[in-house]
Amino acid sequence: MTQKKLLLRSLWLLLCISIILSSYLSPVFGLKTLAPGMILPQFKLDATEAEEVKQYLGLKNLKSFPLSQIPAKLILIEVFSLYCPICQKQAPIANTIYNFIQNNPKLRKDIKMIGIGAGNNLKEIKAYKTQFRVSFPLFSDADFSIHKKMGEPRTPFTILVNRNGKILFTHFGVVEDVDAFIRKIRGINDQNR
Repeated sequence: MTQKKLLLRSLWLLLCISIILSSYLSPVFGLKTLAPGMILPQFKLDATEAEEVKQYLGLKNLKSFPLSQIPAKLILIEVFSLYCPICQKQAPIANTIYNFIQNNPKLRKDIKMIGIGAGNNLKEIKAYKTQFRVSFPLFSDADFSIHKKMGEPRTPFTILVNRNGKILFTHFGVVEDVDAFIRKIRGINDQNR
């Protein structure tokens, strides 16, 4: 093999690796419009599960509902997948955030937290809930329809929206500083009074 061919192949390989890495390291594939200030695309969640989920979310006897039916000032959405190792690392952190919200009377009244399992069916949702002892409601998005409406974000992806669906805050990946994350949510909650 000539030196010129070897150089061309090396450049081609380097280009391919660069493309793959830039796609992998990008926080969210194709997510150019789902950012603070934008409106979260509309979707419905299945509410046929446990009665305590309906009570926590303040829902009446609904089979499915849009987020606007939840009588809360803010909704914290954790998009995850059972098969995502980063989501598995994020699960106990999400539980900590949920418990902090629940243990604060002001936040408990204003903020509800849910999880949406991208590509996960009900059986997988139950396995995730059991394995990671998740207390907040989890919903299946087995066909990725909600995930696609969100711009197909990589998981875990956290979104804070107000009751009108306006995106107030987003976070990709594991929350490294839980205290700073909670301070951010509290600050946003205080601003939305």
